[in-house]
Amino acid sequence: MKQRIERLAEIKFTPRSAVWFMLLIAVISYGLFFWKRGFYWDEFPWAWIYYRLGPDMLTKTFSTSRPFWGMIYQLTMPVIGPNPWVWQLLALVLRWVTALLFWLVLRVLWPQHPRPALWASLLFLVYPGMGQHFISLMYTHFYIVLSCYLLSLYLSLLAIRSEKHRILLFIASYLFAAVNLLAMEYFYFLEFARIFLFWQMFSGANKARLQKTILNFIPYLLIFLGVTFWRMFFFTFQNASYGYVLLDALRADFFSGVWMLVKNVLISFWRTVFEVWLYPFYTIGLTGFGPLTLTLMLLLLFSVILLVGLFLFKFAAHDESNDRDFASQAGLIGLVFWGLSGGSVWVIGVVPQLNFSMDRFMLPFMLGSSLTLACLIALIKSARTQMILMALLIGFAASRQFRLEEIFRSDWTAQQNLFWQMTWRMPALEKGTILISNDLPVTYYSDNSLTGPLNWIYSPPGEMKAILYFASVRVGKTLPNLEPGQPHEHYYVGPTFYGNTSNIVLFNYDPPGCLRVLDPEIDSGNRLLPEVLRDNAQYSNHNVILFNREAVLPSQFYADEPRHGWCFYFTTAELARQAGDWDEVVKLGDEALSLADHPNDPIEYFVFIEGFAHSGDWEKAVELSQISYKVSKDFVRPPLCKLWNRIARETNSTLEQKVTLEKVQKKFECLP
Repeated sequence: MKQRIERLAEIKFTPRSAVWFMLLIAVISYGLFFWKRGFYWDEFPWAWIYYRLGPDMLTKTFSTSRPFWGMIYQLTMPVIGPNPWVWQLLALVLRWVTALLFWLVLRVLWPQHPRPALWASLLFLVYPGMGQHFISLMYTHFYIVLSCYLLSLYLSLLAIRSEKHRILLFIASYLFAAVNLLAMEYFYFLEFARIFLFWQMFSGANKARLQKTILNFIPYLLIFLGVTFWRMFFFTFQNASYGYVLLDALRADFFSGVWMLVKNVLISFWRTVFEVWLYPFYTIGLTGFGPLTLTLMLLLLFSVILLVGLFLFKFAAHDESNDRDFASQAGLIGLVFWGLSGGSVWVIGVVPQLNFSMDRFMLPFMLGSSLTLACLIALIKSARTQMILMALLIGFAASRQFRLEEIFRSDWTAQQNLFWQMTWRMPALEKGTILISNDLPVTYYSDNSLTGPLNWIYSPPGEMKAILYFASVRVGKTLPNLEPGQPHEHYYVGPTFYGNTSNIVLFNYDPPGCLRVLDPEIDSGNRLLPEVLRDNAQYSNHNVILFNREAVLPSQFYADEPRHGWCFYFTTAELARQAGDWDEVVKLGDEALSLADHPNDPIEYFVFIEGFAHSGDWEKAVELSQISYKVSKDFVRPPLCKLWNRIARETNSTLEQKVTLEKVQKKFECLP
């Protein structure tokens, strides 16, 4: 036993083992529950467009933003397919690949300093500011471009050091550099960091080093100038998404524009180099998780801290080189990486933020921030302090990714429940239907992005049958008003939607409440609804909801139909009410009311109140009315009275009906 302990104590991890250690940290940080995540944000419309409308339409989608980046999608999407879990795994692998390439670049530049090179690579791997990793289909392609840039750097450095395959290495490096510059703008100005890396690779007199640096950089400069010339004079949609805010500010008032730039640079430096690493520490308790999830997060936190601490403690460098030398040499390059990263961000007047969706602008700063922080840690004299600090930073950053992952999974579940309930309530829709809802309780979806799965479910292949709008965003803007009879046309990232304001369905979905299509007569006085929905409830047209079941939820990412709880019986009863099938409403009501489940919105009782009234069970109708009324007399009374006015109008006049109506008017203070 003693000998085993001694052998374990003698184990040392070599720089080669860092590759696999980074993979382990990547799996822990990004790989947990990968099969429970799906498509988010823009990637859901892109997936729908490619797999249902065809590759040509996706080409059109990217033609006004990043046409060459869109070509990469044309290569990957037919191979990977529409299964989100595959994209999640691929994003994890590519996230690790980018960290690995960064590690290789640093190892070529400073082979005698593997420790701080490893620190920088680990910090880059778990960088907590980039909170959108789990939008995997999209960021897989970001990582592909970043990998091309880093691979180009690595190959060019190998070419300088190599004698045998120099020309081939340089040619490959030129090609990957061109891919980065053509595909997107995030890492565009980072191309000039190559000058400083080349300078680092050469030795000798400064004049000779400078000549060699310039000579080797000229081909990359020509590629950069060629692509820039194309962007300026041939790519007509260069600033279609973002305007050149900084340039406009400089033209309007030069000194104010300069001050805006200085302020943005200083804020960006603090936020991307320091605050981003402090953020996981002071938000660790702001999770809102249940006990089980919180326990798992804390277990992950301490496990990563322990793993990183042990690995760094057992990490053997080739020699006892002074890490302070690394800081003095790499510090400038870290700042260069960081400064050049801001070129594509500050010119459009943007400052990176830690919240969605502006945290995507953290992505280009990751290289410079990680290297700069590693250099600062290298200045610490105590090796033990260095290891402890690194273990804490990586551990808390990994816990931050876990917290984000939990929100992504929650959003995916909420989105699935939304469409299951929607298909129960609306089995089919007329072509050209406009759906208007409240702001749904999700973080990583918008009405624009949810229109993708909406059409995947309701539209035949090759068609766009419906569109979804959040009322607070679109009513009064995209839709100036909802008066019936107005044709409506909307360009939707590729296809164009054609509809009419006569074909509008308004619905409310606020879990744990059920999805509910608004009743034009009842909901115009329903103060439980968002104001904009209540004010426009009169325009909700149930006639566009068809009864022949056509909606199909794609099996690639929608799980089996969930257990039939209250919301299933409620939504299907609403559909039966629309069809005038009161016997079915009563049957569903009996089943729903026998469940341990219960409604979370008192208005959900209304369909069963009406059903029991139409079937002659006045006692049950009044009983449910009382239950609903007690939830909030002030809020429930107006719509409840409207419901009973309709019941009075639509049911047969009998003695029992009259007695019940008098009782209701008195009990709920309803006017006859």
